[in-house]
Amino acid sequence: MPNITLPQLEVVYKDLFVMQPLYRMTRQWLMENNYVDDKNDVSLESGMEILYLFRNGTHFNPNEKELRIWWRTKKAGLPVGAGSKFYEYHIDIDWNVINMTDREIMREGKKEKVQHAELRILLKPYLIVSDISKTPILKYFDYWFRTRLIKKNLEENRKVLYQDAYRLQGTLKKYLELKTFLPAVERFHEKFEFI
Repeated sequence: MPNITLPQLEVVYKDLFVMQPLYRMTRQWLMENNYVDDKNDVSLESGMEILYLFRNGTHFNPNEKELRIWWRTKKAGLPVGAGSKFYEYHIDIDWNVINMTDREIMREGKKEKVQHAELRILLKPYLIVSDISKTPILKYFDYWFRTRLIKKNLEENRKVLYQDAYRLQGTLKKYLELKTFLPAVERFHEKFEFI
């Protein structure tokens, strides 16, 4: 039972945005939620990004740019306190930015450089469960172990991973000011500043 794939989530956006803060904000979210790269680096600098492709100019427009980025992250599963070696959460993030052109806009009296592009971020969460069917004695109990003994724990880990991926999608949509399906957090202290 190596991989349990969950439904893919996607963010599609075509308008003005700034790529660098979006890139940094996504990386910061992964660090805050204890995701690491394949080399178990907490800062996500050594092995998270397995592809960074930047193409300057297309055959339609020499000023257009294209950007493809692949990130691979993982996190130890539940129990939350110590982590589990039996479960491992993975979120693969694939960025695809096409028709990107640089533009300048006026914001608060200052010129700012922004990008106009079609952005597609694909989140692919999956859960890796250790395979016990290769051990000599436990291989006879593998089916029973998965369907009866750890079924509830497996479903709980799937739910936690899907919630992580859904929160990441909501954070990306919030940054891009798209419609989200997460409940809005009310901040009572901002509403009553005049008191």
